[in-house]
Amino acid sequence: MFVRILTVEKQLKNCPVCGGAGLEYQFTIHGRRLMRCVACDVMFAVPFFSSVRYAALQDSFSDGDTSPGNNFSKYPSEGYLSKLQSAGSLTGRRILAEGRGSADLSQLALAQGLEFVCAESGDLNDEPFDACVLLGALGENAHPAEQLSRVHGLLDTDGLLLLSLPTLDSPEAHTQKIHWAHFRTPRVVYFDTHNLAALLVRSGFRDILTWSEPDGIVALCRKTDQAEFDRQPRLSIVLPVYNERRTFEQLINTVLEKDFDGLEREIIIVESNSTDGSRELVKQYESCPDIKVFYEDKPRGKGFAVRNGLERISGDIVLIQDADLEYDVDDYDALLEPILFHRKLFVLGSRHKGNWKMRQFEDRKLLGIMFNFGQVFFTWLFNVVCGTRLKDPFTMYKVFHRECLYSLQLESNRFDLDWEIVIRFIRKGFVPSEIPVNYTSRSFSEGKKVRPLLDPMLWIIALVKFRYGPLYSQHSNKPSKP
Repeated sequence: MFVRILTVEKQLKNCPVCGGAGLEYQFTIHGRRLMRCVACDVMFAVPFFSSVRYAALQDSFSDGDTSPGNNFSKYPSEGYLSKLQSAGSLTGRRILAEGRGSADLSQLALAQGLEFVCAESGDLNDEPFDACVLLGALGENAHPAEQLSRVHGLLDTDGLLLLSLPTLDSPEAHTQKIHWAHFRTPRVVYFDTHNLAALLVRSGFRDILTWSEPDGIVALCRKTDQAEFDRQPRLSIVLPVYNERRTFEQLINTVLEKDFDGLEREIIIVESNSTDGSRELVKQYESCPDIKVFYEDKPRGKGFAVRNGLERISGDIVLIQDADLEYDVDDYDALLEPILFHRKLFVLGSRHKGNWKMRQFEDRKLLGIMFNFGQVFFTWLFNVVCGTRLKDPFTMYKVFHRECLYSLQLESNRFDLDWEIVIRFIRKGFVPSEIPVNYTSRSFSEGKKVRPLLDPMLWIIALVKFRYGPLYSQHSNKPSKP
């Protein structure tokens, strides 16, 4: 198989990984200019490639054992092998290995009776592989999307991919900044955990798990079923409803009228036994082809209803929508774009537009001041504890790829679910992009349900619990992240 690599001139106009416009110069080191894509945050060297060239499969991989100045991945071969084995028995499996340490890994695997093939040997026949291991090779001296495309084609159905590489969000990269050792190597592309996962999803991989290393990550994922990979993307809108008679019909009709070009849609309504007639209104929409309705016997909180809805989604992209009219449905397009183009897996609709007075209650102005001050304080506290710089982490408009939910077990029942989702996703490496959205706050007389005294206490508990507690359930054999 042969692959045509894009020319430098085109790379200077668009990101070589996601195709997005908007490139920012970062710095020059060892005669190489490093650019950052504004859309996906990938950093890459210019020239990306010095000329148009064609490469056979084995030429697109790096000869990791001889790359000058590149000493990434001192991780023992036993560790890589155990991570592969954690996904299932390797007995009788055929495994492709490439990169620094692949020879040692191959010898260890052969000693255990496993069939390992080193990519450098060129022994790549038509028989598919059950697993592929890329040790520091992705984006080192070849186009990463092309590399993953080739690996996807070589893997058998449900095949495993394990890779290791240096990342921009690693502890050493944060500490050393421009002096990070990997900036002085010939590496072409630099990822962080988020845009790497987005590229893996775009390339047809799922069930992504990552382990942090001092200068990068180890990631394990699985090949997506071809039929699922080829089908049209689907949006799942999760809509919790409780005592929203005044606004529900206008909201649901607006969503139904919204045009989603090139995107399938399903609306998951979770009705929590309202006392104002909302349930009767919801029942009128049961027969709509795009709507699935689920009824709860009693209200257990917005978080419980959202979790109930998330368990029933079938889409690739998830959007959480309240049944009030505080948010503008016309903002869907801007929120969905980064995920549809696989530039990000997690996006927040930020309500901040340079004015701290987010909430203005005409009937209770003092309460509005208190809420706005609380927003500023809790945002500051959240960023300090989580090491982020978000402007509005508690927005209702959360849009994410369902891959973000993989291996997580959400548990919050009230508005603390907003905290739990963002904190858990950040700990998985998915720091969200924030996109400005329209917002019109409603007052308590109009149906606002936040409890001014009790809920802030739950938020602080959630911040400590989900930031420092186990990321995965005790019964899950998954990696933990700091």
